[in-house]
Amino acid sequence: MTFLQLCQRLRQEAGAAGTGPQNVAGQNGEYARLVSWVQQAWREIQLSRERWRFAWAQASVPVVADFRNYSPPGDLRAWDDQTLACNGEPLAAVPWAVFRKEYADDTGQPHPRFLTRRPDGLLLLDTSPKEDGALTFEYWRTPQALADNGTTPRMPEQYHMVIVYRALLYYGLYENAPEVVQAARSGEARIMEEMVRDQLPMVESGGPLA
Repeated sequence: MTFLQLCQRLRQEAGAAGTGPQNVAGQNGEYARLVSWVQQAWREIQLSRERWRFAWAQASVPVVADFRNYSPPGDLRAWDDQTLACNGEPLAAVPWAVFRKEYADDTGQPHPRFLTRRPDGLLLLDTSPKEDGALTFEYWRTPQALADNGTTPRMPEQYHMVIVYRALLYYGLYENAPEVVQAARSGEARIMEEMVRDQLPMVESGGPLA
């Protein structure tokens, strides 16, 4: 479902008056609340977990010889430490508090070995690459915003109703309608359970303790 279709489905589930909205922009009154609740619901669902499969992406940041600072992808939320590499050489992620003490100055090593993300978001290598290339890694994206009629949530479509049910919860709380709240929570929990199983990485066993 698109953003507009999600809003229309919410209006239907809530039993609100009319047949709209016909547009997500320029609304006021009840329709404006429905639109806002869908936006809020989708954002909160994305923020509820960090490593949703649908938020996964790959980055290739061009690097330049003799330069240590680089801008990350604009939607970087968290990277996968195991995939960090510069020009094909693996990198280890280091917290900024440690990095600024140990690698404030260029280490002069033949290849970068460590990478940090500064508080201002910039990426910093412990030493400058000796040749142009790329900083590569897998990462999870920041929440997607629903902006216009045709925007489609990046999650698989079979889970789109979880957005409607979360938004319906806000509607029920606003209207002080316990039966709506109960139905919304039940619907959301059912879909969320399936989505968590399907869209989060499996927990790997550490093996026997003895």
